[in-house]
Amino acid sequence: PIDNLTLWYSLGVGTPASGIAGEIRATNDVTAYYSSDKRLKKDIENIENPLEKVMKIGGYNFNWIPVEGVHSHTGADIGVIAQEIESILPEIVTTRDNGYKAVQYEKLVALLIEAIKEQQLQIEKLNKRIDNL
Repeated sequence: PIDNLTLWYSLGVGTPASGIAGEIRATNDVTAYYSSDKRLKKDIENIENPLEKVMKIGGYNFNWIPVEGVHSHTGADIGVIAQEIESILPEIVTTRDNGYKAVQYEKLVALLIEAIKEQQLQIEKLNKRIDNL
């Protein structure tokens, strides 16, 4: 049974609140904008060795283990492992109050962008070598 206090700490948009503290459920897209304005940042540096970092991250198929009060996911899914990400990019992993780890998936985009650019440079270098044969 979910009491009113528990419902207060979860949110349902177009669907009932789950009763899991901090969980937000929505029946349609959730759009969020992050402050990415250059004027809000200092000490800006490209991510070092992005391809090497990407190569250390696995993408996995898995099935959710039900853990009441922690999450409401069920069935098959795909994703990453927080502990793997934490060993490479600790700044995008958090340990929640319940002890379970969570990944800010949207922050992986910057790493992937830099890895693609590094890979493209490798491709272009190889193409030049082929052209010179």
